[in-house]
Amino acid sequence: MSQIKKIAILRALQLGDLICLIPAVRALKKAYPRATITLIGLPGQKGFATRFRHYFDHFVEFPGWPGLPEQKPVLSRVTRFLTDAQLQQYDLVLQLQGNGTHTNELCELLGGKRTAGLRLEGAYCPDEQLFPVMTESEHEILRLLKVVHALGVPLQGTALEFPVTTSEYAAADKIMQRLHLTAGQYVCLHPGARDCRRRWSPANFAAIGDTLAAAGYQILVTGSKEEQSLTKAVADQMRYRAIDLVASIGHTGIGELAVLIRGAAALLSNDTGVSHVAAALQTPSVVVFSHFSDPDRWAPLDASLHLTIPAAQSHDLGVVLAAMEKVLQRPLAANKTAAHVVQEQPIV
Repeated sequence: MSQIKKIAILRALQLGDLICLIPAVRALKKAYPRATITLIGLPGQKGFATRFRHYFDHFVEFPGWPGLPEQKPVLSRVTRFLTDAQLQQYDLVLQLQGNGTHTNELCELLGGKRTAGLRLEGAYCPDEQLFPVMTESEHEILRLLKVVHALGVPLQGTALEFPVTTSEYAAADKIMQRLHLTAGQYVCLHPGARDCRRRWSPANFAAIGDTLAAAGYQILVTGSKEEQSLTKAVADQMRYRAIDLVASIGHTGIGELAVLIRGAAALLSNDTGVSHVAAALQTPSVVVFSHFSDPDRWAPLDASLHLTIPAAQSHDLGVVLAAMEKVLQRPLAANKTAAHVVQEQPIV
């Protein structure tokens, strides 16, 4: 494996999934510092590879593949995609998309000298030693590192990363000045999630927001422009003033949002990409899970800084409030406005 000069990684998934990939890529780059690493990802994720340019050298847009749910395959581009990949003559192709259903065969077709990845027990793979068995109960970061370990590559820890540019810091600083935000004195509430089934009720976010506001925190409700109805719903249902980032600023880039999260006293969110950003930036957080997201797989690994609310307890605002008290390291009991708010429906 010492002659590896070209590596391709298939991970055509969303932001949070990509952030969880970084510990594996960090280990590969340390082991093969002169190798070029190509990320094969979803359309629109080239910016992620650029952000992590210290790890990724190239980005290839994935055209999709039959059976994969993340995108509808563009069949007219699949043949060209395979041909171009085979011409690259990769030394190592890594299937880090998922459990290998459909994708292990796909990665073999990319024509690498060696292929490695994850697989289910009893499923096909070209080399059992390079395709460790995964289970659904494993944490996402740790299961990806199993592939790295199978290659004989020393691990470089499980910490996440999210680099931010100087221009993004400058833009975020202007936003903070415009909104009169003071670092460490505001809490971010993020009610959105790509999968609507993972969204906690805006009324619940608003109830916790009121308690935090009563304790003296500024409340910043964050989200994308597509989530404007959610951020507005939270702000509108709060009795205290909240700052709706989308309504106040409009579109905010992920880098600027990361800086805002970094400056927050804490983040309260659903199981979505920003929870991994907070973990990478070591911002204390509470993550509310639904029956459609698995905390064993997706919860931040540092349980001392990030607390998770399982779906079975998501209806109990007292549990969420206690978690917020713990990550903020201060009592909020004297200001428990949430205690007498009618609790909205739990996530189902």
